[in-house]
Amino acid sequence: MSQHHSESEELELPVLGQMYTPGQAVESFIWTVTAKTTKANLHEKLKSYDRPTCGNRMEMLDRLRQFSNDRDEWLRPKLKRKRGEHASRQSLSKRRIEEVFGIEEQTITYKSKKSANRTQRALQDDDQAANSAWAHAVLSAFGMPHDLSVPPITQRKSCHQQIALTTEAEECPQQDAFAVRMRKVDSNMSSVREDLSNVENHISVLTSHILDMKTLMKSKDKDTRTLHMETRSSGCHNTVVQSHAEACIVSNNAPSKPRTMMQTASMSLPPEVIPPKNLGIAHLGQEQFSYDRTTVPSPPTVHLSKDINQLCEEWEESNLLVVNGRGIPVKYWGEFYKKGKGVKTAAWDALRVEWGNWKFIAEERQRYPDNTSFWRAFSDENSKIFSYQQILNRLAEHRVSAAARDAKDARDFFGGNLNHPLARGAFCYTKGGRAYLSSKDDAVAKKWRELLTTRPDIVEQRTRQIFGGPQP
Repeated sequence: MSQHHSESEELELPVLGQMYTPGQAVESFIWTVTAKTTKANLHEKLKSYDRPTCGNRMEMLDRLRQFSNDRDEWLRPKLKRKRGEHASRQSLSKRRIEEVFGIEEQTITYKSKKSANRTQRALQDDDQAANSAWAHAVLSAFGMPHDLSVPPITQRKSCHQQIALTTEAEECPQQDAFAVRMRKVDSNMSSVREDLSNVENHISVLTSHILDMKTLMKSKDKDTRTLHMETRSSGCHNTVVQSHAEACIVSNNAPSKPRTMMQTASMSLPPEVIPPKNLGIAHLGQEQFSYDRTTVPSPPTVHLSKDINQLCEEWEESNLLVVNGRGIPVKYWGEFYKKGKGVKTAAWDALRVEWGNWKFIAEERQRYPDNTSFWRAFSDENSKIFSYQQILNRLAEHRVSAAARDAKDARDFFGGNLNHPLARGAFCYTKGGRAYLSSKDDAVAKKWRELLTTRPDIVEQRTRQIFGGPQP
């Protein structure tokens, strides 16, 4: 109920949050609209009653006035809005659809607790008949009377039926336990099959190595016989015997380990024997080593962290990994397993971190003349040598301090401006199409070390700077 006055207007609105009871009046209150009532006040009031809040102040006031006068609207749920509806105007496509098919009748829906809208409608006679038939069919299937007000007749089960049910109940836990055991057996069988497959692969690799070595030895034996025949025909048999004796003396006086490496290297296949599609090239220092990618075994399952001295020895010379008949030092394992090589990259992913830790320790060991001086540096005040992890922690601290020191030297050399023209953009990098200047100590230190090895002019100016010369 609303009352119009020249300066103010009273609107009767329902109290929010009350429970509606049929037959009882709805509680309401009087809300006064004055000239000071703003559009924001009307917007807030309309929103509290789930009324549309669009339009100007007069449109919103008319909408609130209509809601106040229509008491039936107080108890009516909010109409469901659809995508594409507008308050003051409608899209061209929606107007075209209404002209062709007419205005669609809006349905009243109630909000569900499960965040789903369901349309309320009255059941028709056909629906009631179908529901009754379905209920009778379900009750008949379970042996229940159609009239649930009549208690069902209790049927006595025979003794045999009761025994059968008891037996089934006792067998259920046993069947479940048996199923669990069978699943465990199946899992163990899968593991055994996988192990057998790995063994077969290893045997096939060894077989291919043996066949390759056999072929190579036959070819070398043939070449030796040919050379021996040519030597006899030229009358140089004594010279050959003498040379052979000298070679035996040299071989007997040589150290045992290099001799093993030489014997292993003599079994290597030449690049001409390897199929071109399987040919791989590994850079072992200054040497380019050819090998067959299909015969590279998996990385050795060894943990050199348990013996630091052995790690430092195997780093430079090792037979733990043999490729193409040659022992590969640990420091070159990445030449065969990194992603760019295309050989067992998944295995390298598992070994990469541990191999990197080995690299830190082995390179640090090379800075000392012998093991004694190395362990003297990596021992506590009680002369107890550090563990593997303690050595890694100490080396990490050294790297951080060295990076900070080198980064400071770089900034001091360029007067705090790493973008100095003399640097020629060495400390700049590009990311996402934008140029940035390195700021972290490790990145700055890395670039600074590269400059000291590739720029003699910077080394010369750095030397003058240390001894009091002018800065760049």
